[in-house]
Amino acid sequence: MNGLFPALLILLTAFAQVQAQGYPSRTVRIIVPHGAGGPADVPPRGIAQSLAQILGKPFVIENREGADGVIGAEVCAKAPPDGYTLCSTTSSVITLNPAIHSQLPYDPPRDFVPLVYFGASNNALLVHPSMAVNSAKELFELARAKPDSITWGGMAATGTGSVVLNWLKNSLGASFYQIPYKSTVQAMQATVSGSVQVMAYAVGPSAGLVKAGKLKALAMVGGRRSPLLPDVPSMKELGYDFEYSSWFGMFAPAKTPLDIVHRLNAEMGKLLADSQFSVKFLGTQGIDVDDLTGRSSEEFAAFLKIDRENVAKILQAAGIKKQ
Repeated sequence: MNGLFPALLILLTAFAQVQAQGYPSRTVRIIVPHGAGGPADVPPRGIAQSLAQILGKPFVIENREGADGVIGAEVCAKAPPDGYTLCSTTSSVITLNPAIHSQLPYDPPRDFVPLVYFGASNNALLVHPSMAVNSAKELFELARAKPDSITWGGMAATGTGSVVLNWLKNSLGASFYQIPYKSTVQAMQATVSGSVQVMAYAVGPSAGLVKAGKLKALAMVGGRRSPLLPDVPSMKELGYDFEYSSWFGMFAPAKTPLDIVHRLNAEMGKLLADSQFSVKFLGTQGIDVDDLTGRSSEEFAAFLKIDRENVAKILQAAGIKKQ
């Protein structure tokens, strides 16, 4: 009887290895809990195209936006852990949502296994050209003088924009009127059209609009300047003690076989290490690669633990309490 368990363990290990070697045998779907066309959508589309060629089976993107990303995240969390449903998302869904919402249909540490980290974005503070302000200081002074008279577009409770908005109100007394959208892509479109006046958005897709005169960039939120808009100062440079960036990554449902996790991590890591790929699918979106980009699933998991602790401190400074 005692020899049965080691034998069983060997059989299970062998089965897992065979399963990973034969993976994928059919279409893999990648749930994206965000709108199509934005910085949260472009990288997984590039990865899907490349993995389909490398692994010989289709990898298809399925956008499930809405409810601060909760809808898509729940679909992914409840999918079978067999490697045929993945989830590509951002810090807003994995770190911010659990820190802000007391009741969620998913719990990231319990329901997801991290696959690979893509990078982090630097967001720009943007205003419609009709706004008679030419600096962040002028905008904040106007918001203090006329509280809740300036409209701010973004996701309802999470995302970089909401964090910035609440920090401005709590720390500077600059109060904006927030108009919620299903996705930051929709908020961006509304800002360009003039339906809202202000938002914070990834520098990659917004840089072209700034250069075309369709938006004005007043500051960079991520604590550093961006080569895409080198003349725009950071909030830190302007004397504001605030720094926040969104990160992007790929996940799978918890209990997905480790052999599949490691294989996907290895294949995506190779893609992210390719400079042409990273420029095309990350750089154009304002997503910067860093030391964690393409590293192991275990290193990504360790980062997430630290990120949760850092976000808790940022939310406290912004006066954002769990709802």
